[in-house]
Amino acid sequence: MKTMRFVMVGGFLGAGKTTTLARLAAQYTRQGKKVGLVTNDQAQNLVDTNSLRAQGFAVEEVPGACFCCKFDELVGKVGQLEESDRPDIILAEPVGSCTDLVATVIQPLKDLHRTRFDVTPYAVLFKPSHGLRILRNEGAGFSPKAAYIFKKQLEEADAIVINRIDEVTPAELAELRKLLNEQFPGTPVLAVSA
Repeated sequence: MKTMRFVMVGGFLGAGKTTTLARLAAQYTRQGKKVGLVTNDQAQNLVDTNSLRAQGFAVEEVPGACFCCKFDELVGKVGQLEESDRPDIILAEPVGSCTDLVATVIQPLKDLHRTRFDVTPYAVLFKPSHGLRILRNEGAGFSPKAAYIFKKQLEEADAIVINRIDEVTPAELAELRKLLNEQFPGTPVLAVSA
């Protein structure tokens, strides 16, 4: 059995995860790679799943709880993609309110399925307007619990990705980089617009 690359991209609600994964899937497809996607949310019949399927991608979903609570189902859905589409790469999108994904998903995949998956570093996206308010500790429009989740996601990231940079000024982008480097030292910071 060949090793599949497993790419999970996390991030808070509205970060642009689905758009980013669609762009990544299209890029890999242009490179001749077969891609499978797994979406995740608290509800059934996910909008993200339908959106990605409408773009022609092979997609499975893990509804009803986070990947961390349904790890075996996540692995099972990847197995279904393996059987039907034989992907080279799996792109996974966790729930936007989930944390501790490194301990509950990334590390178990590396430990329990090391011959099956080549697990990439965990990237976490965020929307600049959310980031500026939360990282400045302004909190406007965010409950303390939402701000905690946002920061916890960034804390566990192998790489932090400021997405949607077309929505900020160069000064705001510089401020975001500064705040991230102060609050999450040593974590690489990338800036993109998916």
